[in-house]
Amino acid sequence: MRTVHIGAKPDHLLRLARQKDPVGAVAEMIWNALDAEASHVSIDLEFNELNGVEAVSITDDGHGMPNASCVGFFGGLGGSWKTTAKFSPHLKRGLHGRSGQGRLRAFALGEQVRWITVAEALDGRSERTVISGAVDRPADFDISDPEYVTEPVGTRVEASVPADFVSRLVHDDTAQQLASIFAPFLAANSDVRITFQGTDLDPATVWTDMAEYTVHWPAAPELAEPLLRIIEWPKNVGRVLALCDANGVVLDDASPGIQAPGHHFTAYLLWDGFVEQRGNLPLVEMDETAGLLESAREALRRHFKRRDQERRARLLQEWKSDGVYPYSGEPVLPAHAVERQMFDEVATTIARRLPGAPQSKKTTLRLLREIISHDPSGLYPVLDELFRLAQSEQEELKRILQRTSLSEVIKATGQVSDRLDFLAALKRLVFEPEISQTVKERSELHKILERETWIFGDTYALMVSDQSLDAVLKRHLLELGRAPKDGQLNPVRREDGRKGIVDLMLGRAHRGSSGREHLVVELKAPKVKIGQVEVAQIKSYAKAVVGDPQFRDARVSWDFWVISTEMDDVVREDASAPNRPPGCIAEWKDGVRIWARTWSEVIDDCEDRLHFYRDRLNHDPATEHAVEYLRRVHGSVAPEAAMK
Repeated sequence: MRTVHIGAKPDHLLRLARQKDPVGAVAEMIWNALDAEASHVSIDLEFNELNGVEAVSITDDGHGMPNASCVGFFGGLGGSWKTTAKFSPHLKRGLHGRSGQGRLRAFALGEQVRWITVAEALDGRSERTVISGAVDRPADFDISDPEYVTEPVGTRVEASVPADFVSRLVHDDTAQQLASIFAPFLAANSDVRITFQGTDLDPATVWTDMAEYTVHWPAAPELAEPLLRIIEWPKNVGRVLALCDANGVVLDDASPGIQAPGHHFTAYLLWDGFVEQRGNLPLVEMDETAGLLESAREALRRHFKRRDQERRARLLQEWKSDGVYPYSGEPVLPAHAVERQMFDEVATTIARRLPGAPQSKKTTLRLLREIISHDPSGLYPVLDELFRLAQSEQEELKRILQRTSLSEVIKATGQVSDRLDFLAALKRLVFEPEISQTVKERSELHKILERETWIFGDTYALMVSDQSLDAVLKRHLLELGRAPKDGQLNPVRREDGRKGIVDLMLGRAHRGSSGREHLVVELKAPKVKIGQVEVAQIKSYAKAVVGDPQFRDARVSWDFWVISTEMDDVVREDASAPNRPPGCIAEWKDGVRIWARTWSEVIDDCEDRLHFYRDRLNHDPATEHAVEYLRRVHGSVAPEAAMK
């Protein structure tokens, strides 16, 4: 046995391992197998009696690693043979790996890792070699002496003593993430199989749409023209513009650089010219190939503009079929045609916010028609209202901005930048494990959000924070001008007789009427999953309001939200019922609705409202922006870990 040593500090090697990204580690092992000309790669997880991940293995039937080459493969950092080879030796596949660091990624799967590889030796016989590594000494790898065997060639990576974040491999979307990574390669190499937990990765079974476009690029006439492949997914897998060779091997990735609200996609730009530039692909935006990427992005914009038009046309046809569309026949006068076009654009933009019941939807659409018909400027009196606009309304937004004073535009610009920074900070608070697991709901998250109520809706105002249902009643009556002269009110109690402390109560007026909307928000610490106990709590608040005659007023509608990072399967089923708006788990009489919402949904809504401004301001907040905002605005209550 020999031990090879990498001449680098352990902490640097572990940073290269990216231990928080086990899905990326599995992808790296798969790419290594494909570079070794494997036709079948299998990923298998072993579980313990508590259903936790005990071990991870990745097995392939590639050509393996000869014992004589293992010292070179494991003993250095960088300088991979793939950097100059570009293609595999027999099948001439484009090679993915190039940095000579891929083996370190295995430490994201387990603290103990073994490579058991069988390859053809120089004398033609098959030899087996075992390479071992441990996270507590990541610079050292033990390489066994060769053992002659009669087994077929191939490599098996075994990771045991599970790494901290390896449980992420059991998330529902892991197979879909892997399918999105390998979609172009699998589409171009039908003889290759990749299985995850016994099931083949087949992008065609999980994507919702696939389109291909030739991208004209005259700068390299000797090569086949680049091909842009766009795959759309049912849920978010992370947007990238993957740079691939003509066979679909991903060499690097870039930002898609477009806004497409409501669409989840991965774009692949396939071109053999990237193979020659693979060492400089991280800088591709700065060389002559930048024009190709911009052409691909323009094709992306055209694609999603068409998809958005299709979605709008489909919605309008559904409304007409259901009898809720507020117009009949064709417009007679040009002015009527303009009005209807504006209605169609606005209505299809806010479609997901419309009530689910047909009669309520019909009433809402008719009200929207009346506003557009009699006072179209009333739709957009302030910039906060414009945050709801999708990309198709950008020209209208420009026109509105021209009528707004310069001081107001400057003020709004600063507000938008702050809001983008806060969303980045909120993601750290509720999504990053080392922070979210320690965030305190009442003393930290609550205190921050009572100053950022815009995330629940742009026109809401804070009415009550961390007070009893009695305080909710007093503020409710005060807003309606019904406060008792003697100040005496009957106490409000939940069904079990307890007071009930409301985290946040927000309110806003109905536009053009004396009515109001009240929103009661129950916050849960990010580590708390929304289950039946949490649903019962928010329903008890709603029941207290519905059952107390002091609250009754036909002019007021009530929404009750419970929010956390995750919800259990039963609650998610209720929140996705087809007869209710997404997230709504119950609709009661007198305008009372109960919602279960995740932070990802709330943040997505906010980003949809802000997406146009992100483009115009060229403001994409980095971690330092988020940290600076937390320190500046919420320094007295924000968790210390989130401000590092």
